[in-house]
Amino acid sequence: MSYKNISMDTLISLVLASLIGWILYREIVPSAVTSPTSSRRRLCDYYAAGSVFEDVSSALARGIRVLEVHLYSDEDDQPVVATTAQTQGHDVAVDNVSFESVCVAITNDAFPSSDPCVLSIVPHTEKTIVLNRAAEILQTTVRRHLIKGTNIHLAPIDSLADKLILVSGGHIVGSDLEPLINLSWTDTPLRRLTYTQALYPRDPEELKGFNLNNISLVAADPDFTPPTLHPNTPAVVYGCQWNFYVSGPGGFHAK
Repeated sequence: MSYKNISMDTLISLVLASLIGWILYREIVPSAVTSPTSSRRRLCDYYAAGSVFEDVSSALARGIRVLEVHLYSDEDDQPVVATTAQTQGHDVAVDNVSFESVCVAITNDAFPSSDPCVLSIVPHTEKTIVLNRAAEILQTTVRRHLIKGTNIHLAPIDSLADKLILVSGGHIVGSDLEPLINLSWTDTPLRRLTYTQALYPRDPEELKGFNLNNISLVAADPDFTPPTLHPNTPAVVYGCQWNFYVSGPGGFHAK
């Protein structure tokens, strides 16, 4: 059919119908327009799977971009990373690798990449000398991938390509590690939730609203038991961006 045979009124009707259809499509199927997997706006829009107690190189090879390390001190006051969940109450990691080897693996295997890599540091020591040594190692091994600034949750994601985002909590305050941290879960822009807290939030609507412009990291429960619901529930339902879950008896991995 030629457009010459279509009346002006018919053509206008077709245009209006198409416009109305598109508007309804956006309203009814918003995920097709604003899906987290297609958005590359800000760091808080960056959805990624996490891994802990796993060989770093193996995790990165599987596409993992959020790594969590549980940091301990060895007998020489050097920072080490636990490779298995430690017995609650112990302040020494029996099974461990050096923190330096973890950082070297990140440098070698996480980059180059158009996506940032997130390193969540959970200290299990209050020794300032150990935390200072960890900071020294970071500045030696991954220096060119570190980014200055705190509360960078609203930073454009494309500006963070090839960067290592460091997150931690209040235990590092007063150490040389503190000024290197980009996001702290003791501050508003980042929350570190357990599985149970994310699966059964006290206020689901508040959590969904928080995750629109902030970041939630869903880690393991203190006793390292697996979640009772589907592990993707926090991300899918409440918008939590960085998620860990159990995969087999060897530890906490993300598929």
